Amino acid sequence: MKKRKQKIMALLLAMVLVFNLSGCAKNKGTSGNASADRDSGSKSVLRIANLPASFKACLTLIADAKGYLTEEGLNYELISLQNSSDALIALEENKIDVNPSGISNILAGIQDGEDLYVIGGSAQAGGVIIAKPKNAEKYSDLANWAKSTFASGRSYTGDFVVRHYLGTIGIDSNKDMKSVDLGDDLSIIQAVQKGQADVGYITANSTLKAVNCGLTLVTNVNDYEDAYPCCRISTNGKAIKEKYNELVLFLKGIIRAYDFILENKDETIKIMMDLTDQDKDYVTEVMYGDYASKYIPDPARQKVLNFAEYLKEADAIGNTDLIEDAINVEIYKKALDAIVEEYPDNENYQTLLSSYETFDLKK
Repeated sequence: MKKRKQKIMALLLAMVLVFNLSGCAKNKGTSGNASADRDSGSKSVLRIANLPASFKACLTLIADAKGYLTEEGLNYELISLQNSSDALIALEENKIDVNPSGISNILAGIQDGEDLYVIGGSAQAGGVIIAKPKNAEKYSDLANWAKSTFASGRSYTGDFVVRHYLGTIGIDSNKDMKSVDLGDDLSIIQAVQKGQADVGYITANSTLKAVNCGLTLVTNVNDYEDAYPCCRISTNGKAIKEKYNELVLFLKGIIRAYDFILENKDETIKIMMDLTDQDKDYVTEVMYGDYASKYIPDPARQKVLNFAEYLKEADAIGNTDLIEDAINVEIYKKALDAIVEEYPDNENYQTLLSSYETFDLKK
């Protein structure tokens, strides 16, 4: 495990958002007093990684802020961690039960034999191709990327998606073009702005910054592959065995947070402004902008399996043979069915049922 952790930390460090919080600080959650018409509540305390400056974890943040986890009868504890890599290690070491962020490192851990499981989704898509205005039309077509210099972070989820689709048209991103591996969006924006790179990939969090620097938002990476997976919700085998009911209650709260984000834009923005200490324009763009991630709780089993193949193509993992059995959609489906039974006329929950039929059933 030590060797694998070193490899993953080196490969995926750029995907980590650093938070101004001390590691492993504990925030008490609900006492689990639920109303009579809801689940009778959980007996064990579910320990949930808290990444309060991460928009990718906003379903968890909203579920907590709105009291949905409490209403569902969940006893829980938020454990603040520095970043998604710390959350993964804490999950592997059984210091937490739920990690709401990460995907590449989770799949690498699964394939390395760690007792990890994907049980839900936190975010999907949310990547953007940028270039100088004079180059925007050229690089809107992947066929023109050969011999270009591409600035990105090799740990970004969308980076693997872009490289996969370059490969489908015969462009090997490691041989037919030059890659500049940078650690954050700002460095990528500056590289393209200064002409050190022809084209770049950034997350949707930095679209306003790119535009303010005179660059053009060329392509939404979601246009290459619709609803490609970003952060997933993961747990470990011990939690599934010992806290199954708590995981169901947690996902019920997450599903309700999904509906709230869709139906209550202004309040969602206010909550996320308070949690992340960002201004309104920034939060609005990240949560609801044209290039923003979609915050959807569906595990999206088929999409995750596709993405695992992209990791294999990029030599980020050796193979994918352990991953399929580590995607547990049963817990999510139980939570979703319970929510739909309680709110049968809610169109957003009906949409999730359709998504489950499309993306989670075995083909």
